[in-house]
Amino acid sequence: MNRVTKTALLVVLALLPSLIPAQAQLEVTGYALGVASGAAEGDRSPSGSTLFGRTRLVALASSGSFAIDIAYEHVLQRTPEGGGFAVSSAAAGTGTGDWLGADWELYESERGSWRHRFDRLSLSLSKGPVELEIGRQAISWGTTLFLTPADPFAPFDPSDPFREYRSGVDAVRLRVFPGPFTEVEAVVRAAETPLGTTVTALARAQTSLRGWAFGGWAGALHDDPAMALFGTGAIGATAVRTEAALRENEDGETRLRITVGLDRFFTPGGKDLYLITELQYDGLGASGPSSLLEVATSKAFVRGEMQTLGSWTMASQASYQVHPLVGLNALALVNLADGSALFAPGVSWSASGSTSVRVGAFTGTGAGGLEPPGTLASEYGSIPALAYMSISRFF
Repeated sequence: MNRVTKTALLVVLALLPSLIPAQAQLEVTGYALGVASGAAEGDRSPSGSTLFGRTRLVALASSGSFAIDIAYEHVLQRTPEGGGFAVSSAAAGTGTGDWLGADWELYESERGSWRHRFDRLSLSLSKGPVELEIGRQAISWGTTLFLTPADPFAPFDPSDPFREYRSGVDAVRLRVFPGPFTEVEAVVRAAETPLGTTVTALARAQTSLRGWAFGGWAGALHDDPAMALFGTGAIGATAVRTEAALRENEDGETRLRITVGLDRFFTPGGKDLYLITELQYDGLGASGPSSLLEVATSKAFVRGEMQTLGSWTMASQASYQVHPLVGLNALALVNLADGSALFAPGVSWSASGSTSVRVGAFTGTGAGGLEPPGTLASEYGSIPALAYMSISRFF
């Protein structure tokens, strides 16, 4: 599709509000985030501080069977001279695969950037059990909570502490609800990736039986054949989540990607304690340090399909509500293939019903540096110590 066609589609989507009658219901909300972080010097990055900000307006208009979903945001960032490690980045606010061209740069320098974009811009039409949505929209097919190899649409960075919103993707989505517990859908997506334009066309079905939800999807993912199965349920008071996908590697060989996770609530001393543990095997990942850089430059990683680099990864998180307004949490990501780990403890405070303050840190352990030259010693070993403070507000 050429630039003129994409521009025309973008203009049509921007004019979508005129398609909704004047008596339509309109809901407008907003979100603002400010983050200040400071990192020590690392093997591959200088020390310094980073400032990051995001402001977001969300509007949902509906009338009868029609609905329009729009989210518009500005993202600003100032980094240390020469770059540096940051807890979040401007790229995290712009998503991947921006085929419609709804992402613009207002300012760019060696140390700073200011961008704005439409993160949602879609029209949906519902008729009985059928729903059609066209445009930029959020699509989540993940079943597990952190490591989601079967989520083909802009999966979250598992270490990102600011995951309030999922990035939108440019797609056409058809959903059918044959019954109260069954859903069938098809998604067609064009994406602009660093490796060129790709097309994704997938069909997915899910249902539930005796407290377990399960299903699968299949089709073409970034022009390549792919399929996945997923399921979730409970064994006693413990939730069980699993998902698995089959993908082709650089040589066209089929590889398995699978995650199994457990999570459960406890109430020690009358306080809420929530524990999550997930184990992932990724056939596209690196089996050792010698292939980490190769994976980091692979098609799957560059296109945003992979969340980690290793073939075996474990994610664990503990969240403890010490006070109705104060929570403690700690996340660990461990590359079991090279022994490196990323630890991220934090404290959150609900300053009001719509404002929260968070203080946290990141630190990597394991072998650091480039040893031998041209390879990474480990996935997380070169991540420097970093501390951050953030303030977020919904309005």
